[in-house]
Amino acid sequence: MTGAQRHYHREPADFPATLKWEDTSGKVSTLRPRALDISEAGMCLECPQAIAPGMHVYMDVARFAFPLEAVVRYAVARDTVFRIGVEFSESTRRMTQGVVAGTDYYEALQLSPKADIETIHRVYRIMATRFHPDNAESGDQERFLLLSEAYHVLSNPDTRARYDSMRETETPHPLPMFQARAFVDQKQGERNRRLGVLCLLYAQRQRNYDHPSVSLLELEELMAIPREYLEFTLWYLKEKKYVEMNQGADFSLTAGGVDFVEEHTPAHAMMRKLLQGGAGGMRTADPGVGRADHPDLAHVQ
Repeated sequence: MTGAQRHYHREPADFPATLKWEDTSGKVSTLRPRALDISEAGMCLECPQAIAPGMHVYMDVARFAFPLEAVVRYAVARDTVFRIGVEFSESTRRMTQGVVAGTDYYEALQLSPKADIETIHRVYRIMATRFHPDNAESGDQERFLLLSEAYHVLSNPDTRARYDSMRETETPHPLPMFQARAFVDQKQGERNRRLGVLCLLYAQRQRNYDHPSVSLLELEELMAIPREYLEFTLWYLKEKKYVEMNQGADFSLTAGGVDFVEEHTPAHAMMRKLLQGGAGGMRTADPGVGRADHPDLAHVQ
């Protein structure tokens, strides 16, 4: 676990997990620890009791749609609780790649990184009410859990400071949806790339009014699409007056671009996810995104 901690980005966390393991006698034990931090290699948990290093465990966590398999690497007593470090198995590590790295708490709450504590409280109350599972019209359990996790980290000055420090040093990760064939095929891929760029710019403008622009380098890193392709895409969108370029050669959405996005994305599930959370919202790819004729992709033409 020590080696993994040196090489993987760890982000502060505050969410429950269900942990199960079987001892040598065949007895199955269950705990409900809380996660203190998480990386693509493993997690640090706060548990009411110790678990022997070397024990194989299984965990259920709301943000993952599959059970996590791991090995306990250390158990350290802290007052009345224990800090348990678990290292994911190779198969779990492959499945979680991109899920942890794609989480941005500011984007989850649609906040600027400069937001003050009063704004964090206010926005969380509004969004938590909207997405609470008991809300029959707009309830979304997965979104609500992510909002709660983001709020617990950002509303605490100490955990927010640690998160900000790690967030500043982290380079953008390609979003899984843009690695699908629907975005790289010739004519169809170009049309889909246009809408993808517009959605990223829309999310940036919505969550950060003071800095609504995105550089070509950032688009290239988020979309994992060659710059040569994106230059053509951006030329077309500028000619259509959906985007504009500032003096620093960064791109932002125009009012016409906002109208186009809002008109064409409500019926498209993948793009709705991108709009809801910006770069951090697309934590997993849509199961059908690999098809070149995916019905959730509109054409910008």
